[in-house]
Amino acid sequence: MKDKSPLVGIIVLAIVMILLMGSVAIQPGRQRLTLATTTSAYDSGLLEKILPNFESKYDCIVDVIAVGSGQTMEIGKNGDADVLLVHSPASEKQFVKDGYGTSRTLVAYNQFVIVGPESDPAGVSQAVNATDAFKRIYQNGTEGNAIFVSRGDLSGTHTKEKSIWVKAGLNVSTFSNTWYLSTGQGMGAVLDITEQQTNKGYTLSDEATYYTRRETGIIPHLEILNQGDPLLYNQYSVIPVNPDRWPSVNATLATDFVNWITSPEIQNMIGNFTDAYGHKLFVPNAGPGSVAETHTLSSQFQAVIAIRTD
Repeated sequence: MKDKSPLVGIIVLAIVMILLMGSVAIQPGRQRLTLATTTSAYDSGLLEKILPNFESKYDCIVDVIAVGSGQTMEIGKNGDADVLLVHSPASEKQFVKDGYGTSRTLVAYNQFVIVGPESDPAGVSQAVNATDAFKRIYQNGTEGNAIFVSRGDLSGTHTKEKSIWVKAGLNVSTFSNTWYLSTGQGMGAVLDITEQQTNKGYTLSDEATYYTRRETGIIPHLEILNQGDPLLYNQYSVIPVNPDRWPSVNATLATDFVNWITSPEIQNMIGNFTDAYGHKLFVPNAGPGSVAETHTLSSQFQAVIAIRTD
C-alpha cells in the first residue's frame, strides 16, 4: 500500500491553519464608542483633529453620528449612542432630568453669528443687538427685500433662532414662506442655501461652521453682520447616555470620553484648534464646577448666566 503520511500531514496542517485563522476571527475587536453630535461640532473639523487621540489612548474606534442637537438627543433617548456632544442647554437639562443622561458637563463655547449678503439690504450690520437684527430682517422680509433661511431641524442653532424671534416679539408660525425658508438641513447646507439667495439671504450660524465654509470659498458673499450679543452665546456640553435605562451602552468608555474631553490636555487642544486660516473656533471651559450650572463664564458672556441657570 502506498504511504499516505505526506498527504495526511498536509491535511492536518491545513486544518491547523484553518483553526488558527478562525481563532483570530473570533477574537474580540477593538472597543467601539458611538458619539452622537451636532453638525456644527463635526463640520468645524474639531472632532477630526482630537478624536484620534482618544482612539489611540483607549484603543478603540469612535463612530460619529452628526445631526442636529434635537435629533442627537432623540438618538440618545433611543439608546443608539453611548455619549452626546451637543449645544442646546435647555433641552440638555431636560434630557438629564428625565433620566436619559447621567450628567451634563461643559466642554467649550463659541458664539452664534448673524450672517448675510455684503449689500445688507436689511441693515443688520447697524442693529444694536440680535433681536434688533431679527426685527430688521422680518421687516425687510415682509417687504420682499430679505430672505431668512432657517435650519428648521430642532437643532441647537434652530432652538436659539426661535428664542431670538420670541425675544423680538415675533411669531414664526405667522411668517410667510415667501421670505422665511424652513429647510430641515444642517448648518453647512443652510449656509449654502443662504448664499444662493442673491443679495437677500440671511441666517443664524455658529461661527465655526461659518468660517469653515467662508474660507474655503463655498460662501464667498456672506458676511458676519452681527455678533457679540450675550444672547448669541453657544455652549457645547457632553452627556453620557444612562446605562440604567439602556444597559447596552458602553458606559465605561463613555465615562472615559467625558474625562478625556474635559482633561487639561484636550481642553488645551480645543483652545488651540484653528481652521486653515487661523481662526480659533472654540473657547474651552471645562474644569472645576463644570458639571454644575454655576460655571463662571468669561466677562463677555456674564449676562447669559441667568439663561443657563434657570
